[in-house]
Amino acid sequence: MTRAIIQAQSVRKTYPTRPPVVALDGLSLEVKPGETMGLLGPNGAGKTTFIRILLGILLPDSGEIRVDHANPARQPKAVARLIRFVPELPFLEPAWTLWQNARYWFTVWEEPWDRKGLAQILERFQLLHRADEPLSRYSRGMQQRAGLALALATRAPIIVLDEPTLGLDVLGVQETLDTLLEAKKSGKTILFASHDMPFVENLADRIALVANGRVLEVSETQSFRRRHGKEYVVMRYRLPGQSELVTKRVLANGNFSEERLWREVVDQGGTLVELKRDLQPLSMVIQHYLQEQTNHHVGVNGS
Repeated sequence: MTRAIIQAQSVRKTYPTRPPVVALDGLSLEVKPGETMGLLGPNGAGKTTFIRILLGILLPDSGEIRVDHANPARQPKAVARLIRFVPELPFLEPAWTLWQNARYWFTVWEEPWDRKGLAQILERFQLLHRADEPLSRYSRGMQQRAGLALALATRAPIIVLDEPTLGLDVLGVQETLDTLLEAKKSGKTILFASHDMPFVENLADRIALVANGRVLEVSETQSFRRRHGKEYVVMRYRLPGQSELVTKRVLANGNFSEERLWREVVDQGGTLVELKRDLQPLSMVIQHYLQEQTNHHVGVNGS
């Protein structure tokens, strides 16, 4: 059995506000070497607090985290060599060129300077031709990609990201996804928190559902969708005088009839283009799952 590269056991953290806020309530999680795991859950679930404890920024009240045997609370320098953290906002200095940023961060990260090797990575991510420009001329997506490229160019085996697509346009999201898919091929372990479900589906090998400071379930992404999602029929058709296709989703329950759907289109004088079965989108599956878990939790506590 493969040993986990990140292991959290019964981690608890309460913020001493008035009233106190329980951010983590016995969270346990394991991440395997080379896998990509998405942390999913509502705002306030504890995802960011967990990441901060993992990085050694916060100390847990109890429980323990191990990053390849190193404890972030007791061995922060060892953990810093193992993890590259890419925050939700671009962290590079916009007034500097990419080369200047690289020099600075490689010094901070105590990485050996290898301009030739870094140039090869920047070329792979289509950044080399603009590496002499200040980052203020880059788009938001390019700045995010540049930060990722520098993190991936280091020897650290783990990349941690918090909301990597926040504020990005469609092109920026795709650029970030492509960069992280390249990282997967190189064997990096990736742990990220996100609310962007299409991004999660395209990237994560497994997902961890987090709510109320605890991990409710860890599952392969598509396996979770198959087990918890409801089946729908997706119908696409064109009505007379309209150029745009109409898309309709119908829950495939006991009253469902494909023939009835087809007849509805024909009765309107329409032309059926596509009729297929599909599962609910991951975002809807997770929303329903978390709602059911919350209702169950309230019911148990209230009984």
